[in-house]
Amino acid sequence: MPAAIVSWRRMNRKPLFLLVNDDGVHAPGLRALRLAVEGVADVIVVAPHVERSGAGQALTLSTPLRCERLESNVYALEGTPTDCVLFAVNELVDRKPDWVLSGINRGSNIGQDTLYSGTVAAAMEGAIHGLPAVAFSFARRNAFDLAAYLDCVKVVRTLLDHELVLRTPGFQTVINVNIPDLPLAQMRGVRVASLGRRIYDQQIVKGTDPRGRPYYWVGGGGEAFDDLPGSDCNLLAEGYVTVSVLEPDHVNHEANARLRPSESRLDQALKEPSA
Repeated sequence: MPAAIVSWRRMNRKPLFLLVNDDGVHAPGLRALRLAVEGVADVIVVAPHVERSGAGQALTLSTPLRCERLESNVYALEGTPTDCVLFAVNELVDRKPDWVLSGINRGSNIGQDTLYSGTVAAAMEGAIHGLPAVAFSFARRNAFDLAAYLDCVKVVRTLLDHELVLRTPGFQTVINVNIPDLPLAQMRGVRVASLGRRIYDQQIVKGTDPRGRPYYWVGGGGEAFDDLPGSDCNLLAEGYVTVSVLEPDHVNHEANARLRPSESRLDQALKEPSA
C-alpha cells in the first residue's frame, strides 16, 4: 500500500480533496480526475458551470456568484476557476482540504500557457490559501470523452500515491503536471522540467458571421515551441510526463537587486521641479 495512503489511514480519516477545473463541471477530464481519487479521499467538486479556459487568475467582482448543487458534493459555480476555489474554501468545506487538484485539462499547459491557464490558476489559488495544489493537463485537444483520459488516471494515481515527493518546502507552490498524448505503455517516464517557450502563430483568427459582420476569435496557433532542452515543451514532445514547480511570487529578485541602487537617484528626480 502506498506510504501516503498509510499515513492518511493512521490519522483515522480519509484526506479531503478539492477538485476544480476550467473546462467546466461536465468535462470528461474532471470525471477522470474523480475516478483517479475514488475510494482514496473524501472529494468535493466545485467547477465552472461552463467552460472557462484561458480565464487565468480572474475573479468575478462585478456580478454575484450563483452556485448549483448537482449531486452530493458536486457544485457548478457561475464563475471562474479561481472563484471556485475561493468559494469552496470559504463557503463549502468544513475542514481544510489536504489537496487542491485541478484538471484534467483538455490540452497541455506548458510554457507561457501557465500564465493564461484557468487550470493552473485554480491550483495557484489553492496555494495562495496555503493548500498543497496540483494542476493536471493532458496534451490532447480533441479529448472529448472519458475513455481518452483513462491512461491519465494511472498517472494521477501514481503521483498521488507518492504525494510526499510532491510536497515542496513551505506553502504557495503549485505542481504543474503535463501528460503526453500517448498510450501509457509508450510514456517514457516522469521528468522535472523548466518552463519552455511556446510559439503562438495566428493568435487571432478573423472571420465573417452570416450577417456579414467581422468577428475575431482568440486562441489560434499551433504546437510549435523553442528548442530548450529540459523544458516542459521539449520533454512533453519527447513522451515524458512533465512536473514543474510554480509559485505565485512573480518578482524577479535578481533584477530587483540590480535596480535597488537607483532608488536614491529616482528619489531625487521625483523632487525636481517639472520642466
